[in-house]
Amino acid sequence: MNGTLWWALACALTILTALAAYQWTLALAALLPWRRRAGGAPGKPARFVVIVPAHNEETTLSPTLRSLAGVEYPAAFVRVIVVADRCSDGTAAVARAAGAGCLERRTGEPGKGAAIGWAIERIRADRVDFDAIVIIDADTIAHPQLFTAFDLRLRAGDDVQQGYNYLSNPWDTPFTRIISVTSVLRNGLFYGGKERIGLPSMLSGTGMCFSRSVLERNGWTAFSVGEDWEFSASLLLNGETVHFNNDARVMARESRGFRQASSQRLRWAGGRHAVAAAAALRLLAAGLRRRRFALCDAALTISAPTYSAQATAACVCLALGWALSGDPAGRTIAWWAAAVTGMLAGYFLLGLSLTESPAKAIAGVALIPVFLPWRMAIEILGLLGYGRKRWVRTARVPSGV
Repeated sequence: MNGTLWWALACALTILTALAAYQWTLALAALLPWRRRAGGAPGKPARFVVIVPAHNEETTLSPTLRSLAGVEYPAAFVRVIVVADRCSDGTAAVARAAGAGCLERRTGEPGKGAAIGWAIERIRADRVDFDAIVIIDADTIAHPQLFTAFDLRLRAGDDVQQGYNYLSNPWDTPFTRIISVTSVLRNGLFYGGKERIGLPSMLSGTGMCFSRSVLERNGWTAFSVGEDWEFSASLLLNGETVHFNNDARVMARESRGFRQASSQRLRWAGGRHAVAAAAALRLLAAGLRRRRFALCDAALTISAPTYSAQATAACVCLALGWALSGDPAGRTIAWWAAAVTGMLAGYFLLGLSLTESPAKAIAGVALIPVFLPWRMAIEILGLLGYGRKRWVRTARVPSGV
């Protein structure tokens, strides 16, 4: 085997081995029994203002508002405000018909982050009384215990919380079945493990809760396409902690196939890579300077390749090692790559077993040979800067995979 190729594959496999071990460590931490953190002293329930940013969401908004109205929490302590941002449809009318407040935004910078920041300023200017703001997307279903779970952790001093972001339609298609598994990997095992051992999570755009005090200290500073990652980095650098709340559940409507999901995933990938380029080194430097391992861990979280990219890279290394297995160095690479691929496959199967219906989830496995190259292409395009320009609505009409 060519020496340069061997070293390139060895370096790639070293990184993949470390990431797989890191993910398994967090998964094991998430699965260990633990005592839940106690809340503060009993008292009045927290007053929540729920911001629902919406861009032409008249077809998806009603179920979201119905779920919020059905949450098991005193209605007098919840105020729902839809931000109809540059809408050309009936989003505002749907919001008002459901009894929600509605702020219509027609000017200013485009984008979800800008819409959220504008709404927060309007809420403060109108002197709305609240203890915390919750942000939920317009295609998201709120769990009945959402506000109770956020309230409990606010009492414990968790000023920034990210809820468990799952799917409302996990079994629609083979595509959604794969996403149901990766959602468990990301939420239940990865961020759940981080919370168990005291490491920060990252915000994921919907199901986010911010106390009034944290917004007064920091304001809203995230206006890029990746506003959730951007605000996460800003908060962490300012000394705040992003907590993962396993009991605060929201279920987002997932795209049914590749065509629907591509623009959304490209926007997410482009936003994440842009934030990583701007903030990863700052987080690492701050962590080393302040001797805070949590900031170094956040830098790794932002900059590390996704699980899908890791799996694709491991398969490529395995294929190259197998093709060159006639050479002793090639056999070493092949066995090493097989071990890493096995670790990542086992991690996926663990997530699959933790879905509410493993038998249904396993039906999506046949799509993996197509899913992984598609996901890698999205990551590469995102790294090159595609998808960072504007906030576009993801189509939700039924379609085939």
